[in-house]
Amino acid sequence: MNSIVITGATSGIGFECALRMAEIAKNEQIIIPARNVKAGKKVIEKIKDKTRHKNLISLELDLASLQSIRQFSEKLSREKNLSISILINNAGVQNIGKTQYTTDGFEQTFGVNHLGAFALTIQLLPFMKNDGHITFTSSETHDPALKTPIEPPIYTSTQELAFPKETSEKQNIVGQRRYSTSKLCNIMTTYELQARLKLTNIRVNAYDPGLTPGTGLARTYTPVMRFLWNNVFPILTLFKSNVHTPAQAGKNLANLAYSEKYKDLKGIYFSDGKVVKTSVDSYNRRFQKDLWNGSLELTKTTFTEYQKEISKRWRQVIE
Repeated sequence: MNSIVITGATSGIGFECALRMAEIAKNEQIIIPARNVKAGKKVIEKIKDKTRHKNLISLELDLASLQSIRQFSEKLSREKNLSISILINNAGVQNIGKTQYTTDGFEQTFGVNHLGAFALTIQLLPFMKNDGHITFTSSETHDPALKTPIEPPIYTSTQELAFPKETSEKQNIVGQRRYSTSKLCNIMTTYELQARLKLTNIRVNAYDPGLTPGTGLARTYTPVMRFLWNNVFPILTLFKSNVHTPAQAGKNLANLAYSEKYKDLKGIYFSDGKVVKTSVDSYNRRFQKDLWNGSLELTKTTFTEYQKEISKRWRQVIE
């Protein structure tokens, strides 16, 4: 049985994506990783009640811990004839308060949004179907040209993003920039990974849910901004482009990953129902290579090791 893995599926866009996936992928196992096991089980029961899908499981996973990611991957690998058809890296955080760190000492936003998703993807690659699909949820905030309300990204180096220096800038400004930069990293990872998987049929794409008010992304905002986010901004979904409810964004994400309509899309960025170009920095080869090599080093993962595993299974060599 093929398996679909969706991170960040206990609430918001991820939950709605899992719900939609349970409706359209009736014969595939849906795996919902969760930091809180009880929360994961509740979500599974909720989805089962709504869709009658019979093959849903939840496994413990904390993307802020490399050890947890390894344990999750190892536990999953023990499943008989594991075959992952879809991996959706949707989980993410946005911290605009005091700097926080992951278990491994990385700045939290970069550590979870990029390094956690990166490590999970590399470790699950040997179990991906040759025509599988990997998706990274990104954001239009990655592109300064779009002039979003969020501070635009600044890519420096993997090391500096993981271990940032102290700054006198306001916390909310720094936090916003860290978020938009992590979303830029999701796109650069998409491009670099797709290039390295060019001799396979695996699709790697990035997805922009647009502005999606009402999700838990605003949990570190001020009380006033949280009120606006949850009660006022949702009105924008009625008349502004690329503003979606969590249900709309989740459905679009599931369709991109599963629908036959998009099966030929590879190495692209999908936003507001269409393929669009990304920021100038996202195509910077020096940035892409620095991010790739630095991420392998920080997460203690080795792509060469997985190249051998993939080659053995598919009888192909990935450059």
